[in-house]
Amino acid sequence: MQQSLKQKQSILNMNIAIAFFAFLVVAVILWAVGELNYKNFQYVEDQPHHPDPTAHQGGEYRELGLQDILRDNSTKGYDAI
Repeated sequence: MQQSLKQKQSILNMNIAIAFFAFLVVAVILWAVGELNYKNFQYVEDQPHHPDPTAHQGGEYRELGLQDILRDNSTKGYDAI
């Protein structure tokens, strides 16, 4: 009885080791594929989003600084509601 229990435990440990090794191999392969896709990715913007660089300054849609954002911060708990 003891012999078969040790054999089962040994087989279980071996299966866990094989599964871990297979997981590492798959992870490295997917990482390599992702890196190759990233290196081959070429993005060229065909037309700029805003031909006028000052398009979002002033008016209703003005660019906010950090102090402006923190003044109207929505993370002040119940005061935000």
